[in-house]
Amino acid sequence: MLATIAENMLDTSKLTQWLRHYTITNTPKTIGVVMAGNIPLAGFHDFLCVLASGNLFTGKPSHKDPYLLPALAEQLTTINPVWRRRITFADTLPLDAIQAFIATGSDAAARHFGKLAATTTAQHRRPTPALIRHNRRSVALLSGHETPDELQALTDDILAYFGLGCRNVSQLYIPEHYDLQPLATTLAARADIRRHTGYDHNYRYQKTILTMNARPFIDTTAALLYEENTPDAPLATVHFSYYKHLSDALETITQQNEQIQCIVAGATINNKFCTFGTAQRPFLHNYADGTDTMRWLNEL
Repeated sequence: MLATIAENMLDTSKLTQWLRHYTITNTPKTIGVVMAGNIPLAGFHDFLCVLASGNLFTGKPSHKDPYLLPALAEQLTTINPVWRRRITFADTLPLDAIQAFIATGSDAAARHFGKLAATTTAQHRRPTPALIRHNRRSVALLSGHETPDELQALTDDILAYFGLGCRNVSQLYIPEHYDLQPLATTLAARADIRRHTGYDHNYRYQKTILTMNARPFIDTTAALLYEENTPDAPLATVHFSYYKHLSDALETITQQNEQIQCIVAGATINNKFCTFGTAQRPFLHNYADGTDTMRWLNEL
């Protein structure tokens, strides 16, 4: 993730090109950010957007990822002390001290954040502006003509960070009569992921459930593949479903748009698509849930 941030988000030319599409506010607002912690530095893009838009950042790190972003912020303030006045971290989000907030979490957490946004405070005589994100998963659209290198890259999209991120592929759309064995073989080479006790426990549990329910599945020894038409796959498993025509798969994906974060494929059609191996390497314009965070901040 650090390499991705350095290469895709902090490159001077990429930052300059990205910022040309937005304005920097002359009246900074304090923006509270509740960050996800499912993968390391999951909140970095929001952190960058708040500061790049000219606003003040107040962040609540996840208890699962409490150190990395504050450490990066400390490095930033060492380079330029002016940022110290613009960056704050807190154990709880101080609703009375913020003008808007961004929150990322589970569906249950999103409902909670929605109630917070609707609550007026002494400072806000109206609901607090909020950008709230909920559970999402990612899918891969396969043609049947993938190269060994593309299949190898797809395993990264599936297994990076143990498959915990919303950009990790948990659903495969494959053409009828698609041979899954090459992908299964490629995944098997990554079986060392099960050295992690938590992942291995999930793998064994899901395998037991599938066996007890007499569900056909492919055991790659790194992940379990079975047919199911939803991206909401349990940890250590990957769903797949067949399509007859590519248009059918695209229609299904469109219908599930609110569940899907990104689509891995051999070609990119829009910002929601990414090429094999890049699901967990987003660029500045790859906004979470498809909402342009910078534009939202500009319009506050």
